[in-house]
Amino acid sequence: MNNIEHNITKIYLIKTARWLMLTTPYLPLFMGENGIDKSSYSLLAAIHALSVIIFEIPSGYLADAIGRKKTLIFGSVLGALGYVVYSLSFSFSGFLLAMIALGLGQSLISGSDSAMLYETLMSMKKAGEYSRYEGRLIAFGSFMETIGAPLGGLLAAMSLRYPFIAQALVALIAVPAALTLVEPHGEIAAQGRSSNLLPALKKSLLLDRKLLSLVCYSALIGGATYTMAKSIPYWYNETVQSLGFMATIGLVVSLGFIGLGYAPTYLAIALLFLFYCFRGLATPILKNYINDHTGSDIRATVLSVRMFLVYVIFAALFPLMGWVGDTSSWGHALMLAGVIFAFFTTIAVLALYLGQKRREDDICDS
Repeated sequence: MNNIEHNITKIYLIKTARWLMLTTPYLPLFMGENGIDKSSYSLLAAIHALSVIIFEIPSGYLADAIGRKKTLIFGSVLGALGYVVYSLSFSFSGFLLAMIALGLGQSLISGSDSAMLYETLMSMKKAGEYSRYEGRLIAFGSFMETIGAPLGGLLAAMSLRYPFIAQALVALIAVPAALTLVEPHGEIAAQGRSSNLLPALKKSLLLDRKLLSLVCYSALIGGATYTMAKSIPYWYNETVQSLGFMATIGLVVSLGFIGLGYAPTYLAIALLFLFYCFRGLATPILKNYINDHTGSDIRATVLSVRMFLVYVIFAALFPLMGWVGDTSSWGHALMLAGVIFAFFTTIAVLALYLGQKRREDDICDS
């Protein structure tokens, strides 16, 4: 079982621990039961994002310096610990501690898991198939999200706390999977791990306009999809009050900030489905572009920069959405988010287009 090919199965298990979410549709009810309103939950979610922001790039640096396996182990342990604290908490302070632990754990895993997958495939001489494997992981994760809601609903019917206790057990799956990973060699062994990654990061990211544009655009898409994922539970709660219906609706994966805010319920479900289809398509392709333009010695760091920007976007926007949701409606909050993301993604796409046109002109001139 020490063959590097088994890394792929273990990465699936780590993804299962992160994506099999038994709690998502029931967060508004659980938070309300413990005295947490929308604004307070939005603040907690933003603090979670800030904890990821603070540790995201250092954790990517750490993964490049000491190896992907060690950071995945630390991240998996903290993720499990965070959900244990979550399931045992009854107040804002308890949830705050859980959010920070989960943020740190998530920052240690993000970047490291994609780098581990890419370099495992390199060792297997299959680096060209990365987009296909990453796409499968996204599809697998979406399937885990889909079955998580009804499974959590069975537990929530008995007690709203049971899905959170079960989530802690699910999170533990990642620990033995991470412990038994095999660190890839190949390109990493040939290059060696850099003891000072910051100059290499500056050279590859800040001075490479194409890579910087790809990272920023990928972060915008990631920020939009993550904010949508956090927004959906409150849409459930405002649109339908039946717990059973919320469990059923969790079977559908979907798209659309503005449509979600104002479309009729069943049309919004169709838009959400489209949203997740595009999410599943964009994430592996954009990550593959970044991997292809990044050296192995700083790959996890660059991927962590992407996630850093994702959480900066989320931490800046989601508390504003929570305030708008409390003072007006969640539909207005979603409309605001949709307009903001439409504006900035248009700018990002234009920047990518102009950069590509500039490179083509340079080639013609030479």
